[in-house]
Amino acid sequence: MHFKGIIIAITAILLSLGVAAQGNKDNKSRVNAGLKIGFHAATYNNTDFCIDGYEYDNSIIQSNKIGYSITPFIKVNYKRLYIQTEANLSLSRHYFEFIETNSNENETPMYTENSKTPEYKLTTYCIQVPLLLGYNFVESYPYTMSVFTGPKAKFVFTAHDKQEFMHFKYNYLREQLEPILYYWEIGLGVTISRFCFDFVYDVGLSNNAKGILSPNEGKKFKSKRSDNLLSFSIGIIF
Repeated sequence: MHFKGIIIAITAILLSLGVAAQGNKDNKSRVNAGLKIGFHAATYNNTDFCIDGYEYDNSIIQSNKIGYSITPFIKVNYKRLYIQTEANLSLSRHYFEFIETNSNENETPMYTENSKTPEYKLTTYCIQVPLLLGYNFVESYPYTMSVFTGPKAKFVFTAHDKQEFMHFKYNYLREQLEPILYYWEIGLGVTISRFCFDFVYDVGLSNNAKGILSPNEGKKFKSKRSDNLLSFSIGIIF
């Protein structure tokens, strides 16, 4: 079953569990656990690729496809405050199209006039672990609304990513991704009975890559970018 199919199946299960749990009115305890599914998209800051002297920066078209996530979480409550941590297992998909270049006159072009525009497709799998401090500024059963913030570490499974460089001069290009990235997360949470909805924005604090390797030519090219993540999730508190 594909990752998208798993998300749809878990959504149906969460809705069923939530309906079955409506009879229990007091869902706030000292410690809560739950499960969320979500969707996210990335935007990049200071995107900069340099391959054989050709600079690809703000001219890059980014067409990021929607990513998916499954997230078990634990929340520790103290009055209106709470601390929450998660283990967010996610799949992200990215697409870059290099439509313009700035180069040195002596450099060899990356592609001829008759060739197609260079493209780069990337799919990654990762676990994201935040440590969040939240505050419930609305508490009126069955409704709760909160804001939360805190640091997040993203562990990228670099051995399982999928990369596809197309229409470049060099074959077998591969981007060296950083295995650990850091973010600062801010978000708004809404709880209705046992259902929870989170709107989250993550600010990227790390460079996503070390460079681009061309093993056949024994060369390494520049790759620099940091990403911001916008996500939405729905879940249930057990």
